[in-house]
Formats: sequence, structure tokens, C-alpha cells
Amino acid sequence: MYYIFDLSIDSSIVGTDFPQAYKFIKEYNPNGTHAIFELYKYKTSFPNFTPDLSGIMLAGRAKLTDFISNAFGAIIVSPRGKDILQKFNLCSHRFYPCTLHSRGKSYDYFWLQLISDYSDYVDYKKTTFVEYNFTEKRGFILVESKEEMLRKREEIKKLYEGTNWTIWGDEIVMNSDFQKSLDLFIISRIDGNTYISERLYNEIAKNNLTGCELRPAEKLSFPCSV
Repeated sequence: MYYIFDLSIDSSIVGTDFPQAYKFIKEYNPNGTHAIFELYKYKTSFPNFTPDLSGIMLAGRAKLTDFISNAFGAIIVSPRGKDILQKFNLCSHRFYPCTLHSRGKSYDYFWLQLISDYSDYVDYKKTTFVEYNFTEKRGFILVESKEEMLRKREEIKKLYEGTNWTIWGDEIVMNSDFQKSLDLFIISRIDGNTYISERLYNEIAKNNLTGCELRPAEKLSFPCSV
């Protein structure tokens, strides 16, 4: 069984500012050479440098947790959390040192950079697809291959030009070639969730790692049990 990994919005745990980190200390230039925004150029590969992630500021009413919600599209994790994650089989990834600043103090954290696209391991004929605009979904779209999904997505884009409507996976079935030994991955292309295995779920729960919410991935299935 797999679970969906989300960052917590529980104010009693993460504080009343969400996301917990969304700006920088004044001495840090996010557009500088090898700084945070340069990472956005890398979608399918890792940079050949260690990025400078030294200037991230924790919001004023945010609390420190093991996982930090942020406006940068990353997983920011404490050293304790990193030690636990590294025991498991993660999709292609790298940990980069980063520094969080709060009330005149600095804290060592890690930025988890993932490269994960398992859309070739989806059973498209068994998966259900819908029209989706990131806030609502409607109808069902018949899709029998990745190529057909991409083609129909372009058709939807042209039909609803200027909107966010697209085609998204609803109930996703993975094929028999999927690596069932993976403990953390993102399917990508048709789905934006981060998935973790029951093995990793149990370890996160046992160690009471804070700042994340985990729920069963009820719409993700496999040709046989994981």
C-alpha cells in the first residue's frame, strides 16, 4: 500500500503562517549565480554545482518542523528527517544543504531535489482520466496510451485557450514494470502527488516526524499487491 505525502497545514503544528517559508533574508540574492531560482532550470537532470540555499527565511508566525512547507516547490527536511529518508529507496534525488533563518537564529536543513517521472509505467487503458483545472474536475476522457494522452491534452489546451484546463489522471493503475521497491516517488505528467510506501509511512509515524500529513493513496493501484 502507498500513501500520499503532503505538507501539513495544521496551525497547531506548523504555526499560523503558511507556507512556513516563502521569502529570504535581505543579504541573500535568490537570482544570484547558483542560487535558489537557478535550480528551476533543472527539471530532468541535476545541476553540476551545489546550489546556494543559505538565505531562506522562516515566516514570522511559523514553527520549525521536520518538514517545512515552502513556496519553492521543494521538500525541505530537517537533518533528523534526512537521516530517516536516506534509509529508504527514493526515486532519483539529491540532498542539498540549506539554511533557515528565524528570529536572528539559523538552522541547518536540507533541500530534497527529486527527478521523478514514472508516467511510462502507467497502465493507460485501465487508468481513468478527467478534464482538470487544478481546482475542479469534470467528465471522463478515454485514453489508451501516453501518446494519446499528450495529444488530447494539447487538444484541450487549444479548445480552452487561456485557461488551465488539461487532462489529469483520476484513478491511476500502474503496470507490472513499475518498481515496487520504491519508497518515495512522483508519477508526474498525469498526477502531482508525492507517494510513499507503507514502509516509509511506518518509519515517519514511529519517529513522529512533524510537518507532514499522510493519507492512503486510495486512487493508486497495481496489478498485484505491493
